[in-house]
Amino acid sequence: MSVPTSAVVVPDLLRHRTGLMPEQEAINVRGKTAITYGDWDRRSNAVARAVLDRLGGTGRGARVALLFGGDDWIDYAVAYLGVLKAGATAVHVNDTMPAVELRRRFDQCAVAGVIRGAALPPWRDDAGRWSVVVADLDQGDSGAVDTGVTPEDISDILYTSGTTGPAKPFTNPHGNLTYGRGSAALGQLVDPAPLLAPMPLGTTSSATTVAVLATTTPSPLIVCSPDDPEEIARLLATHGCATLILTPWTAIRLAAIRPQDRYDLGSVKTIGNASAIMPPRIARDLLAAMPNATIANAYAQSEAVPAIILGNVDPDRPMWLGRPGRGTEMRVVDPQGEPLPPGELGEVWLRCEAPKRLYLDQALNARVHAGGWTRTRDLGRATADGELFLFDRMTDVITTDGKLVSSLEVEAALYDHPSVREATVIALPDPEHGEIVAAVVAADPALDDATLTAFLAERLEPHQVPARIHRLDALPRGGTGKVLKFQLRQRFAG
Repeated sequence: MSVPTSAVVVPDLLRHRTGLMPEQEAINVRGKTAITYGDWDRRSNAVARAVLDRLGGTGRGARVALLFGGDDWIDYAVAYLGVLKAGATAVHVNDTMPAVELRRRFDQCAVAGVIRGAALPPWRDDAGRWSVVVADLDQGDSGAVDTGVTPEDISDILYTSGTTGPAKPFTNPHGNLTYGRGSAALGQLVDPAPLLAPMPLGTTSSATTVAVLATTTPSPLIVCSPDDPEEIARLLATHGCATLILTPWTAIRLAAIRPQDRYDLGSVKTIGNASAIMPPRIARDLLAAMPNATIANAYAQSEAVPAIILGNVDPDRPMWLGRPGRGTEMRVVDPQGEPLPPGELGEVWLRCEAPKRLYLDQALNARVHAGGWTRTRDLGRATADGELFLFDRMTDVITTDGKLVSSLEVEAALYDHPSVREATVIALPDPEHGEIVAAVVAADPALDDATLTAFLAERLEPHQVPARIHRLDALPRGGTGKVLKFQLRQRFAG
């Protein structure tokens, strides 16, 4: 099970790929613009030198924000690898974040300067941070740069999804990204046909897409916005993509447009799902649209990566996640951290040998990490042969009349109704039952609450059926598409 931790750092991945195929496209944006590995390597060398000049000659320990948006993937990739080659740490943000949130993150991470997209205005604050575009940095010497970066040095400060409160920052060492020369999940992607990754810039997803996906897979990489399902379908068909990487929220919107009615998506062999459980109806709809595909699932917590659980999505077993990937250890434990017998419900812990991601908040690290293990704060059950079934996030579990309810199981049942576009389930306080199950949906107005409740009663145990249904035009979501349940609890708890 062990995967040796190598001495490779992220810029080494780009240099290696450049040496093999300097003229091959590294990143293609929407089928319209692209950059080769050779140009990416040269331009990021020039950026590294310019960043070092701005940092007084020493990049290690310095933090530089990457503020990009829209289709600006190429400059983002050049800036990102330039910052890493300078030995500095990248902080990934995007132009959809409010200024107050950008300022919070810049202050929290002690950002020295900001590299921004060419179309964005200069960043100004009272902290004296410099603000430049890539064109200001990549005009000089493009010779190789060696700053002595090690696998233990920090490549990124990333942020959690913010589903339970304000997003929290954690460090990401080079050796975490290069463990086994790429994540265990991405190691499954071996088809040389094009790969489409609809991901938002300035997120953990975009960082992984550029630092690992673009530098380690054999597939030409095409990127686009996750917010245009019609374009996703068009790119899949036009380029004959064999692999599609997406989140459940992107999958929900893609399935809703029935792309198979207008496009031949038979080239797709693998659909990579990450970030959350995919509702069974959505999985079935995707497989109907892409009849030659299987859906590969990668389960991990941001803080535990590259420890990972891998499996294929089975709509008939929606809570099944798979088995530990290469180099990953898993256990399910009781509240005291003691391993539980197979089939018992407990917290999922993950461990691997890679350099660890750690919160900037040391007190939070003490709560999340123990003896090399990462507490995922997810509840699940393990089988005797090492399969993992998810139950729910500990913060999302509902306790009503002393019985535990998985919000994920109820959400899966809600999505089974064809008139439900979006759904989530939360706990609301109740003086009689302790907590009640509350559903929040975006649905066809013709679907009334009584009909939906009756539909759910046919699929769920009585204690799982929502006692209350709230309706919104759209659910609040974070940058990666996860529902911000804490906002809904605050809104409907009164």
